[in-house]
Amino acid sequence: MLSLLLLISLLGYSASAFVILQNILKNKVLHPAYQIVPAALAVAAHGWLILIQLSNDDFDHINISSSLAIVAFLIAALTVVKNNQASNLFLKPVIYLFSALTTLLLVFTPVNWGADISIGHGLVFHITLSLVAYGILALATLYALQTSYLNRVLKNRKGHSLLSKLPPLMTVEKYFFNLLALGTFVLFLALGSGFLFLDDMLAQQQAHKTILTSVAALLYLLAVVLHRTSGLRGRIIVVITVLASTLLTLGYFGSRFVKDFLLS
Repeated sequence: MLSLLLLISLLGYSASAFVILQNILKNKVLHPAYQIVPAALAVAAHGWLILIQLSNDDFDHINISSSLAIVAFLIAALTVVKNNQASNLFLKPVIYLFSALTTLLLVFTPVNWGADISIGHGLVFHITLSLVAYGILALATLYALQTSYLNRVLKNRKGHSLLSKLPPLMTVEKYFFNLLALGTFVLFLALGSGFLFLDDMLAQQQAHKTILTSVAALLYLLAVVLHRTSGLRGRIIVVITVLASTLLTLGYFGSRFVKDFLLS
């Protein structure tokens, strides 16, 4: 079953990404079903794959591979749901190919590696909120980068062959700020749940993760507040968002990489 689900995920994500790239680069407009159906099947298989892998260990452990797979699944699922939106056209191939890679990592990583999450429901709740927040904010960061690219193309008038396929800048910015605000809110909930349910958020082994995550949350909040109060947008907001996402990634996946691979 694992092999079949992995094959469906890899083929589905790859096929959808290929169709989208054909549409963008070679101006071959294919029926939307050619990229929607394989992507939807891939996401379904991806989710099933995660459930099977975690259940094989009785949901006792979570590691960097399973964390990445869950985040990628959330992002890919959001992308499929928003499939009719032109604002994420250029992001889809990257998202789908990254998701395919995470399914490979998930299958070939031992299920009993990583943090033990069987010790309490509070830890599970905290990790769930953290992964959801990261998924939303990662997607927001991709939108931020796309916004920066659109600004550059529109100002320089380069890449004329792609201009007709570029999504409206205001539409992309709207989704970016909505995702940024939602992800920031969930991230603060995740931090709050950690301090509420866990006793070691500031312990020596967890302090760097908590500090990096907290700084990232404050930077995300700064970006949201600056936009809401002064209407600020553009390069400054993009830089703040990318910096916050870098700190958040180092805080979570950096520590997970050290624990799961370097110290295992």
